[in-house]
Amino acid sequence: MGNNYYVLITGASKGIGRALAIECAKRGMNLALISLPGENLEELSAELTIKYRIKSSYKTLNLTDSKAPEIIHNWCIENKLEVNTLINNAGFGCVGRFENQSSGFYMQMIDLNVNSVVLLTRLFLPELKKNSPSYILNLGSIASFYPMPYKTVYSATKIFVYSFSRALREELRPFNISISILCPGPVITNSDVITRTLQQGKIGKWSALSPKRVAAIAIKRMLRKRFIIIPGLLSKVSFYIEKIIPMSLKQRLTARIFIKSSK
Repeated sequence: MGNNYYVLITGASKGIGRALAIECAKRGMNLALISLPGENLEELSAELTIKYRIKSSYKTLNLTDSKAPEIIHNWCIENKLEVNTLINNAGFGCVGRFENQSSGFYMQMIDLNVNSVVLLTRLFLPELKKNSPSYILNLGSIASFYPMPYKTVYSATKIFVYSFSRALREELRPFNISISILCPGPVITNSDVITRTLQQGKIGKWSALSPKRVAAIAIKRMLRKRFIIIPGLLSKVSFYIEKIIPMSLKQRLTARIFIKSSK
């Protein structure tokens, strides 16, 4: 990968996004980092620049703003940041009854998990074609593969990301642009995730991975042009087992797991 090219990562200040930024920097890849304001992105950018001797730029803004994708695209053009890898990592979810959250909350989730992915991909497509071989890594989830009760809107957004990624992968194949989707199970990113993982019993604890481990697997397999990237043996086994379990049974089992977190 040429040293003049940049990896654009959204949600880069913490969790999986931060780990992805570090993993890319270790490989000598230049960075264009995006996150919300007030999350110490400037410090991360400076640290990675010094430690790994790469170029790193950053911009803080709220991706749920309808103008944010265009602002990011213009920022890259104005600063001559030649993007050949787009990592659509930013997103959020929740566990609980559908009625427990406001319509505004769900609109923000859809804006971040769906709209920003589509719009950033569309805006950067000309650069990705020009700078090929190029890569797009979209953040999915184990929830990308079937509708999950008590994660109703979140799983719907991740199903969209999976469908969008699969269709676009074939469409962009002639242009030497590879699309991958990262579908982790539980990832220990904050105290809320730890609590939910413990509530899920032994399976939750055994399947949970660190962001560092997830990032290392994700970047390695992205560069190998794998489509579905499922880190962790237990998550991978559950992915294949779920294919033979009837949908109605999967949903009942999922509801039983997540209902503890919805009370």
